[in-house]
Amino acid sequence: MTTRIVIEPSEGTQKEFVAKVQSWANEVLEKKGSLAAPTFISINIWKRVDELQSFYQQEKQELGIVTGEETNFLATHEAWRGDPRIHICQERVKDIPDVVIQSVLHHEIGHALLHGTPEFYTFRYSTKLQEAGRICGLDLALLQQCVYMLSVAIKDYDVVTWLSDLGLGCGQLHLLEYLISDPEDERRIWEAVCANPAPRKLALALFLKTLLPIEALISLSVERAEIIKNQWRDAYGWLSETIQEGLVGFAHATMAYKDKPFQQRLENVTTNLISEASF
Repeated sequence: MTTRIVIEPSEGTQKEFVAKVQSWANEVLEKKGSLAAPTFISINIWKRVDELQSFYQQEKQELGIVTGEETNFLATHEAWRGDPRIHICQERVKDIPDVVIQSVLHHEIGHALLHGTPEFYTFRYSTKLQEAGRICGLDLALLQQCVYMLSVAIKDYDVVTWLSDLGLGCGQLHLLEYLISDPEDERRIWEAVCANPAPRKLALALFLKTLLPIEALISLSVERAEIIKNQWRDAYGWLSETIQEGLVGFAHATMAYKDKPFQQRLENVTTNLISEASF
């Protein structure tokens, strides 16, 4: 099935930037083969961060969406209204190297193709999962945030694995290298919550967003993946060796669920994380 890209730039967006986005998106579409995919993907290009923030606030209010702060990402994807939409802000990425923006566009196109239905953005909270959260001290609001962050990590794992199969895995290493280059915010979060069992789980879920894709690329023998993992270890050197090794082991256990349906994977991984005594 042919997938059409519909680009919707906000007023004043640079034409050169719009052309690059179109070109980078096509690099993935030209390789996707016979993958069952949506008939079109919308790419919204925002000129300013405040425009993107206003859009997200309005959408969440209208649709009752409860997630984190998406505008901190280089680009985002969602399917809240039934069709895949990608959002990228020219102001947000103005100082980012093209090779990183190219990689993040490949990444978001992968999400749109693989996760372009509401199933991947509407989460279930079974009685078993809520009970595990309660025992750990996670009320429903904190449990929702934990599920959301782990859903991001799992979907990122799917995307980098798929892109690697297309021969685009090396580009994802540029993105991961950029993401782990300055984890200062995560260090501050860890220092603030590491002694508190409930929010500590959320921080660990956050750290898996970069580690799980790195481990995926290593398992696929993508060149330089081991080097990026060593960079991850150095960047997160403020985590104890025990925690680092625990996260690596948890990433491998998460990868073992790869053939399960998404909602089942998400519930299993969340339950495992919040129930893991060593974390």
